[in-house]
Amino acid sequence: MSQPVNTGVNNPLDEALQWFAGQPLDPQRVLWIMPRVEAAAEFKTRFQSVMAARAGQPDGPVLSPHIQTADRLSQPAAPTAWWALKAELVSILQGLPNLTGGLSLPQVWALAQEYLDLALRLTWVRASGPTRWAEYLQSNAFSAEEGQVVSRLADAFGDELERQIASPSIPPQALDQIVWLDDGEPLPGWWIERFFPEVPVKRLSLPMIEGPQAWVDWVHRRWVSGPAGPVAPPVVLHEAPDETAQAHQAAACIVNWLESTANDSGPGRSITVAVLDRLAARRLVALLAEVGVQVDDRTGWRLSTANVAGWMDALLRQWVEQGQIDLFRHPLTGEVKPDAQPWALHGDRTLAQWAQAVLDMLEHRGLLSDLLQDEAGRLVVQGWRQMRLLQADAQFSAAGLLAAWRHWAEQERFRPEDVRSPVRMVPLMSTRLRTLDHVLVLGCAASHFQESPPGLLPPAVAQELGFPGPRQARMQKLSALYELLNQAHVVSLVHCVQSAGKPESLLPELLWVGLLQQRFSYPGWQVVPNGQQVQVDACATEALALRALPDALSVPAQLSVTALDDFAACPLRFGLKHAMPWPRQRDEGLPSFPQLRGIFVHRVLEKAARQLQMPGVKVDDLQTWKTALQQQANAVWHGLTLEEQGLLHPFIAVFDRLIPRVAGQLMGRYLQGWRMDTAEARVDGALPLKQTGVDLPLSGRVDRLDRLGSHVSIVDIKFKPLPVLKKMAAEPLSAPQLPMYQALLKAPSAELMFLGIHTDDVAWVPMPPPTQEQSQQGQGNWGEVVWQTFAVELDAFFSAQADWQASPGDACTHCDAHWVCRPDSMLGTPE
Repeated sequence: MSQPVNTGVNNPLDEALQWFAGQPLDPQRVLWIMPRVEAAAEFKTRFQSVMAARAGQPDGPVLSPHIQTADRLSQPAAPTAWWALKAELVSILQGLPNLTGGLSLPQVWALAQEYLDLALRLTWVRASGPTRWAEYLQSNAFSAEEGQVVSRLADAFGDELERQIASPSIPPQALDQIVWLDDGEPLPGWWIERFFPEVPVKRLSLPMIEGPQAWVDWVHRRWVSGPAGPVAPPVVLHEAPDETAQAHQAAACIVNWLESTANDSGPGRSITVAVLDRLAARRLVALLAEVGVQVDDRTGWRLSTANVAGWMDALLRQWVEQGQIDLFRHPLTGEVKPDAQPWALHGDRTLAQWAQAVLDMLEHRGLLSDLLQDEAGRLVVQGWRQMRLLQADAQFSAAGLLAAWRHWAEQERFRPEDVRSPVRMVPLMSTRLRTLDHVLVLGCAASHFQESPPGLLPPAVAQELGFPGPRQARMQKLSALYELLNQAHVVSLVHCVQSAGKPESLLPELLWVGLLQQRFSYPGWQVVPNGQQVQVDACATEALALRALPDALSVPAQLSVTALDDFAACPLRFGLKHAMPWPRQRDEGLPSFPQLRGIFVHRVLEKAARQLQMPGVKVDDLQTWKTALQQQANAVWHGLTLEEQGLLHPFIAVFDRLIPRVAGQLMGRYLQGWRMDTAEARVDGALPLKQTGVDLPLSGRVDRLDRLGSHVSIVDIKFKPLPVLKKMAAEPLSAPQLPMYQALLKAPSAELMFLGIHTDDVAWVPMPPPTQEQSQQGQGNWGEVVWQTFAVELDAFFSAQADWQASPGDACTHCDAHWVCRPDSMLGTPE
């Protein structure tokens, strides 16, 4: 069995126990607050040793101390009452289309869950004293709309939320001391202030690591010990080129450890997998199962992933879709139950009534007893029995019951209890305060150490409610990794250099360790790349070079005018996207958010213009324009499908806020005499490619054509900031769409105009006329300039006489082919 690493750094838990050993305290009158439940289990073992040494009776009985874990203090005290609150809130939210428009029922349940979680935190702030509550109200009087909703929710459900704050099972008068091992979670402090204001508190803050110096010290402590040299095994970093190789490397590492410790017993054979990448964890579990190695998974999978939960979901879905359940399969064997009569209930009921009906149905068909024989099945039955006790009066349809069931199954955690394995998988944060032997850290990318605050509130407000901000959350994870590397004996880190085809950079702190190794020749840091596959960051050292196919085979049968923007930005991107073309990287079901946003705004502006051009409309009144825009926005919104509404929902609040500005800009242009003539006008033409020997068909749709007498204005609506639009207008060759429309429409005197709509900016941005030099060359308008320029450049592009070259820069943003063409290699390596 391997020996612990002598790092010279005390475990904070050891420090706490050393302090306690020197105090004349009765262990039965001390409350310990630990960061995570996994640390509590190890603490009990160490505590027993301390107490046995104090009593001088190594084999004598030792009473267990009182323990609370910080991650459990914020959980509701009564799950059934919490469910009743959610059910009532869901029924309220469903009646607020402006707040939940476009959300499905499961999404409404998730929204209610998040609102209540935030409101519970707000209740903690209020319960912590009038001063802190007054400070919160004063500093958040003008927070986001959702913040106001949460604040009002905390007021409306104040009594119910107050009852959900978990009170301790031990009375304050039964305690002489509280020992708090603080990992930066603020809620234990509020909890102590509320329930134990008079009890002395010994607070031991766990280290919070930030900056390079701590890592320099760690490297020196772990591997340098005077003339004796290194005193600890190396820390190995495995760099995998993709997700599959990552899983294989992690599995091979664990199998090798199991083989090397086959003759060990006890802690030496214990292997901990600290998980930061959940997808990689699932792949690892499947690979180990193939070689007969089970994993004791403590990461907390959702109950919805269990087979029995899937069976129940399918049963309820059949009922919702068909109106009855006429096919009953056994939840464990899958066999069809013979002679099972169809079951159906119609109408709306409370969740308690539905739950009773479902339990009766399972009992009547002999399925309830079978479910109770399975671990996941017992949780499913327990869930229905809890729902049966709900006191909520809200009525739900069958579809509403299915949504409630799915929400519960997503919230409930499930871990098979029959797995006994030396390989234990835990979240990284659960390794704190523990001495571990063999440790595999799964996921070491910089992105794994980034966290965002809750999505409903601004970061400052969320942090005031006790949620760690992005910086604090990153420090907590870094501190857990740092502590693990200090305490563990054998450590392997597994990093995947790309995920879903996109690069993943290694955690900067681990890069520092590699630089230290190179500078000082420390022998304890080993980087092991996969020898069977080429790494992403080592391949394609030269930029991708492609040419058009001969005989004009690369010329597309039809090209959209908007595609010319791609050519102006990056010829290689244009070729891969429109001439090869590059395989699509996403499903083509629903339109994308930018497409749907454009469709929405185009329809609203067109319909509003038609409405305002009707006889008798008072067009010099701004309120008339605002009303018309709002009416048409509502009409277009309600004409969208539910999925489209859900996708477009974030933009609707922005557009509603911008309606006065849009109305002002449109009315001002109307009073100048401009009238909308057509919208979404289709234009077609063919660009001659003389050297290539073909004509390139072009087509497009003009957003708006406005007229002022004999004058024409070609308008393109853009959702870009005003400075970007001004730059585009000043450089027409980099934004050729409007000039090409001018050429295809054969309207040399037409005005070219952008209408910019972006957050708080709504403005008309005209495209200036060509320079005097261009006019003297016979190119009197931008249509002629762009037509002639692209006729030459696209002819050379499709003639197969030159390579398609990448243009590194802004064009690489969101480009599907960016990490294949490797344009960054053209920039050279910095000194």
